[in-house]
This record gives sequence, structure tokens and C-alpha cells, in this order.
Amino acid sequence: MTAPRLRRRAGVVAAATAALMALWAGPAAADTSTASATAATLTLAGGSTASSGSFSATSDGATSSTSGNAQPALTVLGSQTLITSGVLVQKAVARTDGSSAACAGLVGSGGGISIGSDGSCTVTPGTGGVSIRLVGGATPVDVLADAITSRCTATSAGATTGGATLTNARVSTAVAVALPATPANGTSVSVSGVATLLLNGQTQPSGAGSIRVSALYVTLAGSTARVDVADSVCGLNVATLPVPALPLSGWTVAAGAVVAGWAVLAARFVRRRAGTVLVA
Repeated sequence: MTAPRLRRRAGVVAAATAALMALWAGPAAADTSTASATAATLTLAGGSTASSGSFSATSDGATSSTSGNAQPALTVLGSQTLITSGVLVQKAVARTDGSSAACAGLVGSGGGISIGSDGSCTVTPGTGGVSIRLVGGATPVDVLADAITSRCTATSAGATTGGATLTNARVSTAVAVALPATPANGTSVSVSGVATLLLNGQTQPSGAGSIRVSALYVTLAGSTARVDVADSVCGLNVATLPVPALPLSGWTVAAGAVVAGWAVLAARFVRRRAGTVLVA
């Protein structure tokens, strides 16, 4: 075998060694993320429950997936008489960069929601509005609004955001009570003798780095009935340590060591015998 040929083979082996080590050392992103959105959950006076179901999103850092109905029909709540008009909307995204976002609520006919690339929630109120019946009879009491929505975001670094928007919302009684459009976290509104409204209720369901936002939670006086409108949950998203793109194993290490050793010996042999013809 000639020296030039041996040099070429040594070069090929060296390149293969470098590629093998790069595959082993190269980090692979694997931050996980999760989010879910539930437009409405009802606890009825008899103790039974009704729900819009949830729209969920998850990511393992490599791929993302979703499940659920993003806009279920109001009839999914059954024969209840609490939410009497509105369109159920619920969306969530979980991205491979470790971020997630959710948006949920009630909007008018033809309305909807969308989640932007930055996790922001855009609401289209639609027409006809939203109506939640608190008291029936000759003098009904209702919560009326153009739209009631919540939103949240979370990252694998532990940062979260959340909020609620009640567009043109009010309690319709003998004297209408206006509700704040962007209530502070945990805003409580009492409708005397009728109900207590909790606006923009926020918790950390999985500890720090997670967030749950409920736009409107209604507790009816003298009843076990409850209304939870626009529930968005983001996190807990997890930042994982970088892992080798090629899993480290005994065979991987052994193969790398053998190839690297052969390359070193071949290179030394070439230098010593340069300019001569060798017998294979």
C-alpha cells in the first residue's frame, strides 16, 4: 500500500471519528410543555355536573399534539338552564421550545378565539352576546356580556402570565351592575342575596411555573350550583438537560475508541514512512 493511499484512508477514518464524536456530543432539545382550555364547567343544584370538555395540547420537545373539540356546541352542556346563550370556545398550544398557551371562554354567535405565535389570545366577540341566568322567574337576574374569556402562557423557564377579559359585562338586575373589563386577580363581586362572582381567579395547580385562570366563577346563594366560565391552564413546563443526539452506550464508546486509536496509529505510520512504498 502506498503512502498517499494510506494518507487518504487515514483522512477518511479521521473524518468518520469526528462525525461519530459530534453525534455523541451534540445536544438534543427536549423541553416539555402542556396547556389546556375548558370553556365551561357547571355543577348543577342536584349535584350533577356538565362540561364543555377540554381542548389539550402537549409537547415532548420533539413533537406537539392536541386533543379535544375547540368549539363544542352549547348543547354539550345538556338541559341545564344556567348558560342560556353564547358559543363555547377553547384552544391550547404546546410548542417544542418549551412554551405553551391557552385561551377559553364564551363569545357571541360567529365569534371565536385564536392564539398567536407569541401566545397572545385574540378574541372576536361575535353577535348576540353571552347570557348566564342566576335567578329565573318574573324578575330574572343574568350576567350579560359580549364575551367572557381567559388566557395564560407558560415557559420551561418557569415564567407564567394570565388574565381575563369580560367585554361589556354586567349583572342585569333592577339596577344594572357593571363588571370590570380586565379585572385584577381575585376580584370578588357580590350580588346581594343572589350570588358571589369571582373574576380572574388564579391558582398554581402544579406549583410554581404553572397557572390556572378562571374568568368567571359563580357561587349561587343558598344553592350548591356553581358556574365556572373560561378556564385556561398552562404548565407545568419542564426544562430538561441536553442529551446526546446519539445515545451513549458501551458499544458507542468502544467503537469510537477503536476508530480514534486506529486513526492516530495510521497517521504516525504515514509520517514515519512518507515518501516510501509500503507492502500491505
